[in-house]
Amino acid sequence: TIPTMKAAAKEISEVQVELYGDWTYEQAQQWLDAGISQAIYHQSRDALLAGETWGEKDLTKVKKLIDMGFRVSVTGGLNVDTLKLFEGINVYTFITGRGITAAENPRQAALDFMAEIKRIWGE
Repeated sequence: TIPTMKAAAKEISEVQVELYGDWTYEQAQQWLDAGISQAIYHQSRDALLAGETWGEKDLTKVKKLIDMGFRVSVTGGLNVDTLKLFEGINVYTFITGRGITAAENPRQAALDFMAEIKRIWGE
């Protein structure tokens, strides 16, 4: 709730809200007004299992949140190949779980993620 967000923002310098499911840009503006500066845009595992993939509707939402003033992290079904979809978008952080932990060689997967991020966004 907005009162909870305001209370948290008074106590903690960086508060994130994780977005999945239904939300509106009007709500997002309320979060900004409440002092929330970071948002995590989450492509849900259920959506991914249902055959949805990262696409233009997601990228549009991420861009709009960034334009509103959020530092936006993205998560959900990310792999090295999906990173290129975000080229030219000022993503704050990429959060991956199974993209690394479920890989045959997790260490190499982490290195591959890092190399692709550096290739696209520089150091």
